[in-house]
Amino acid sequence: MKTSRTAVLSLVIASFLLPGAGCRKKESPPQGGGGEMVRLNDGSEIENYREILRKDPNNLQALVNLGNLYFDNHQDRLAIENYQRALAMDPRNNDVRTDMAVCFRRIGNPDRAVEELGKAIALDPRHAQARYNLGVILLHDKNDVAGAVKAWEALLASVPDYPYRDSVKAEVERLKAMAAGGSGGEGGKGTSAPGSPAGSGLKFGK
Repeated sequence: MKTSRTAVLSLVIASFLLPGAGCRKKESPPQGGGGEMVRLNDGSEIENYREILRKDPNNLQALVNLGNLYFDNHQDRLAIENYQRALAMDPRNNDVRTDMAVCFRRIGNPDRAVEELGKAIALDPRHAQARYNLGVILLHDKNDVAGAVKAWEALLASVPDYPYRDSVKAEVERLKAMAAGGSGGEGGKGTSAPGSPAGSGLKFGK
């Protein structure tokens, strides 16, 4: 099972995580332990999913949905906790792993974010959001311009139909030109990540 949310680092690094091409859709609520459909009200979704999990701790969809809700509310440590439980059951769910990487970055652990994105890419070399987000973190958090260029070039090679191909390619060429000219070496300072078209709503990581 895959979560409907796919994290993408956004166009403006300050805002950076937003739902990307696989924008999150509202998933149907999972059935509770008694088989009934749990109706979720906007203000009580988190508590409803927690109740589902009290009755059924291994409800994968509830874990993912609860993680997504915590992600949206920037409760990143709680999101990570639920994503890790979901990944223990479904380790190939790269959308969840990519979102979890965003949470690790937001709590100040970009190294763990890079590690998780690497796992996602190893499982699915065509996972565009994982490759894109990797480039953003390397550029803006790790001050690794060469690494970011490599990550985005791999994205373009692995996903030739990537919808934002032109903007990513232009950014790669700009970074290469800066490096050749001896400027921009300070870890991408003054640079911005290529991203979704205007109006898509920022949210790196969601």
